[in-house]
Amino acid sequence: MMKLLSCLFNLPTDYDILPVLRARKQMRTVIRPATERDLIQIEVMLGNWTLENLPIKTALGSNRFHLSVLETQGALEGVSLWEVVSSDEIKLLGFTLSHDATQSGFGVELLKRELMAWAKLKVSKISLTIPESESGGPANIFRTCGFIGDGACWPGNRNAEIGLRFYKKLVYEAINYEDSIQFLGNLFISWGYEVRKEQDGLTYRMKPEYMSPFFSVVWHRINLLGDQIIISPPARPLEAYELETLFFPLVVRCRDETPLLVTIDRKRASAMIELPQTETTYDDLFNRENIGSTWLGRDLAYTFPTGFQKIRRGLPILFYVNRLGAVGEARIKRWSFEDPSYLCKALYNDEKFDLEHVREHAETSGSIAGKVLVLRYEFYRVFNSPVSLEKMRRIDSDFNPQRQRSISYDFFREVSETGTL
Repeated sequence: MMKLLSCLFNLPTDYDILPVLRARKQMRTVIRPATERDLIQIEVMLGNWTLENLPIKTALGSNRFHLSVLETQGALEGVSLWEVVSSDEIKLLGFTLSHDATQSGFGVELLKRELMAWAKLKVSKISLTIPESESGGPANIFRTCGFIGDGACWPGNRNAEIGLRFYKKLVYEAINYEDSIQFLGNLFISWGYEVRKEQDGLTYRMKPEYMSPFFSVVWHRINLLGDQIIISPPARPLEAYELETLFFPLVVRCRDETPLLVTIDRKRASAMIELPQTETTYDDLFNRENIGSTWLGRDLAYTFPTGFQKIRRGLPILFYVNRLGAVGEARIKRWSFEDPSYLCKALYNDEKFDLEHVREHAETSGSIAGKVLVLRYEFYRVFNSPVSLEKMRRIDSDFNPQRQRSISYDFFREVSETGTL
């Protein structure tokens, strides 16, 4: 907490997404609600966590407790257990992963799915204490997802483990990038920081009365330099994605950027994204374990490579399926320009993705001639029901899904609200 912005994680800059996806497509991994047959293994996996004498079975079917598992090819690879403390706070009681789940990145996806569930509840605070024995795996995942370390928690007896406290604040706002300094200043004041406003920014530190013994805290500075916000020490630009990660579901709007519109053929849509469930299938009626399950691995789409003004990590995407409507939204995780033949060979083992069709999306001239724009996305939220073209044109009469590559933030927000009613 004392080095909130100067000690942010280093965001990956490698945009070669195909080798990772090629390795992961061989596995079928799902996140699903836990069942009674999972209880014995769950108790073993959560053995290092202090569950405050909570019987794991109590969490099944409870409105107060929520227990989910990460399953790959029938084997449990992760567990998440959390409690609704109040209308404004969630307490994460246990979160553990296998080595394979940590290495494959599915552990991060499990936590991000939980973040979406918490955001849906409109809570503003998530808290947890990680056992020291778990600090090498889950702790790094929590930092990657914007959780802030808040020091150690010493046990009541000498035989118990030291715990590492983490918390996260969820902010339900959309701000302009240039207003980030004011946003952070107000946030620091609410957290009890000492803040000094300057002409082009501010300096801040923890108040002396809140400092731990034997520790000194230096002043940190945030200022506007040209069109970038600089934080120091060390002096470096503050990216919009860092703020969005720290305070998800916060949206930061940068200059000269707008959300992307990705239009998908209906025949191929189900292989790239999850679609709204407008009908209840017989399988769901007779297999209750399928209800609430999420299949991981569908986090990639391709589209036309031109017509976009600006792309960055964290930029919102609206997915539109021909003859169906807007079906969901997400945020960009990575992107690259790829050759269609390489894309099909590496990713798609499906007759829906024939090479000629993908080539139809390729650029015809210039430095990226013959390539398609490949987008890997995260925080995908499927709409409760599709937003039809007719409804979208009521919002914007000039909307054309076949010609547009981007949309305004206001249009994006209204379509999103309509789809999640």
